Amino acid sequence: MLDLNNIAVVDNHCHPILLEQHMDALNFRRYFTEATHPDFAQMHVPHTIYYLWLLRQLAAFYHCEPDEQTIIALRNTYSADELLQQYIAAARIDTLILDFAYPSPADCYTPERIGQVGGCNVARMLRLETLMERLVVEHDDFDAVSTQFSAALDNLREQGYCALKSIVAYRTGLAIEQWPKDAAVEAFRVARETLAQTGMLRLAHKPLIDYLLHIAFAKAAAQHVPLQFHTGYGDSDTDLRLGNPLHLRALLEMREYWTMPIVLLHESYPYCQLGAYLAAVYPHVYFDLSYTIPFVEKLEMLAFTRQAVSVAPASKLMSSSDGIHVPEMYWSGAVRGRRVLADVLQEMILQEELDEPQALHIAQQVLHDTAYRLYNL
Repeated sequence: MLDLNNIAVVDNHCHPILLEQHMDALNFRRYFTEATHPDFAQMHVPHTIYYLWLLRQLAAFYHCEPDEQTIIALRNTYSADELLQQYIAAARIDTLILDFAYPSPADCYTPERIGQVGGCNVARMLRLETLMERLVVEHDDFDAVSTQFSAALDNLREQGYCALKSIVAYRTGLAIEQWPKDAAVEAFRVARETLAQTGMLRLAHKPLIDYLLHIAFAKAAAQHVPLQFHTGYGDSDTDLRLGNPLHLRALLEMREYWTMPIVLLHESYPYCQLGAYLAAVYPHVYFDLSYTIPFVEKLEMLAFTRQAVSVAPASKLMSSSDGIHVPEMYWSGAVRGRRVLADVLQEMILQEELDEPQALHIAQQVLHDTAYRLYNL
């Protein structure tokens, strides 16, 4: 059996953890579902395969019985710093690539603090829609917004960013269009009216978002900076039909953007084969294998990993956790990713598709090397 435990992991996509880690079982459960209904954590999370697996892993970690209350009680004897340090060390995580725009930075560890406490490298990405929303709130003139948005994307690496990220799939879908300026100006006017009426803004105005995204694409292409797209699986406020990565085809065909590497997040679940296909045929498309979120069990992880490795070059694949809120997610993503990838590659060895040195090389690429190369780590 392949042993991948000596390969340090780069978590290609994750979020900060909360400063407050002392919690009861119900609050802990809430972080292991994308459902937002208040009854879900109480009634259903304890009956998911993923959560049942997680409790057994945590019991082994704490050397206790696989009982939720016992695990939570033991967990609460540690400080947040101690939990972060222990889980990062146990997972052998080399680097975390953080989208620090969510959750609210006021409630979370800073990227710098995560690196200091966790004893790992931390790289940052910039979430584009968060920047858009801030500028639309701050300025009542469209030209000021577009100018400030463009300026904010200059010299990205000098600003400390290794990538950009878009959640347009959540907002208006991945079928990003090229709109005339007049359409974007009108969408901006509607957004400002909504802000004036409600005092808040969740930007979901397609001509405006798409127009600004094309500014970002040009900036990223000029600087050879990767852009991560949320694709597929998300929480209940996303229309999954609009998150199919095939909607990106018009963008992917635009050769002027081919110097902007595109990373399809969350293995595009459940569109896994489609996302892997795009990584196989477009030179600038990469495919992310997420081993915590979505919260699926091992057989499903084996399936999407097998699909990805079968279809896309290993040099186009990277692993992640999408970890958020609690450090257990970073840890479980690294542990699970190594195990699942080892099982898939071992199966390919048995089928004489690979030999062991080739399989180990692929694992090294997926878990570590491709991310180091792509993000200039």
